Amino acid sequence: MKNTEYYQVYLSEELARRCERNPRYSTRAFAQALTIDVASVSRILAGKQIPSFKICQVLFDKLEMSPTDQRKFMLSVAARQKADGCKRISPAFKKLHDLDADRVHVSVDTWRVIADWYHGAIMELTFTKSFKPDPKWIAKELGLTEVEAKLALQRLLRLGLLTEKNGRIVKAHSQVSSADKSVTSAAHRRLQRQVLSRAIASLESDPIEQRNMTSMAMAIDPAKIPRAKEMIQKFSRELCAFLESGKQTQVYQLGICLYPVSKSKGEQ
Repeated sequence: MKNTEYYQVYLSEELARRCERNPRYSTRAFAQALTIDVASVSRILAGKQIPSFKICQVLFDKLEMSPTDQRKFMLSVAARQKADGCKRISPAFKKLHDLDADRVHVSVDTWRVIADWYHGAIMELTFTKSFKPDPKWIAKELGLTEVEAKLALQRLLRLGLLTEKNGRIVKAHSQVSSADKSVTSAAHRRLQRQVLSRAIASLESDPIEQRNMTSMAMAIDPAKIPRAKEMIQKFSRELCAFLESGKQTQVYQLGICLYPVSKSKGEQ
C-alpha cells in the first residue's frame, strides 16, 4: 500500500465495518459521528480533498486511533500534500515528514558497537555551535577519558553516523535507532543500565531547575502495554522535536520507565 493511499483506505475500511454492522449506515451518518461535514468526508474518501491537520486531530479522537495508526495516517496525508505540490503545507505535517525521511535504523550488529551512552551524546553535541571534533574537548564536555572520546569519534565516522559537511563534523541523520525493536539485546540492556545509572547521578548532583524526575504507581490492564509503548514512543519523538527546535547549546538524555512492580498477572 502506498503512503498516499493510507488515510483514504483507513477511513473507507472503517466506514465499511460500520455498514456491515448496520446495513442502513451511510456516509452522512459517518460524517455526523466524526463531527465533520458530509461533503468534506465524501471528498476525502474519494481522494478529492486532503484532510487538514485540524481534521486529522478530530479523526484521531473520534476513531480512537492508535499512535501507530495516527502516525501512518499523518505521513500519508503529508506525502499526498507533497505529491500534489500544495503551496501551503502545515508545519506539523512537514516536520513529521522530514523527521521520518531522515531517520536511520541501524542493525543489531552496529548497535552493539555504539551502545555506550556517549556515542549518542557525541552525535548530538555536533548540533551545538561550540562543538569541536577534538577528543580532548569532547572528553572534557562529557566526562570521558580522552581515549574513549577518540575511539568513539573514529567509530562514528567509520560507521557513517557522523559525516563532514561544509567543513564541520555533523550527525549524518536526525534520528538513529535500532532496526529490531522486538529484541532486547545485551547491547540494549547495557545502554539502558548506563542511562539509568546516569539518571541517579543527576538526581544526586544536578539542581532541580536543570532536571525532572517523576514517577507514579498505577494498577493497570497489562493488555494495554503495547499501545502504551506506542504512546510513549510518539510522545518521546514529539518532545524531542520540540526541544531541538530552539537554540541547541547542551545535550540532555530522556529516559521514560514503565515496568511491573507486582508479580501477579492473574485476576485476584
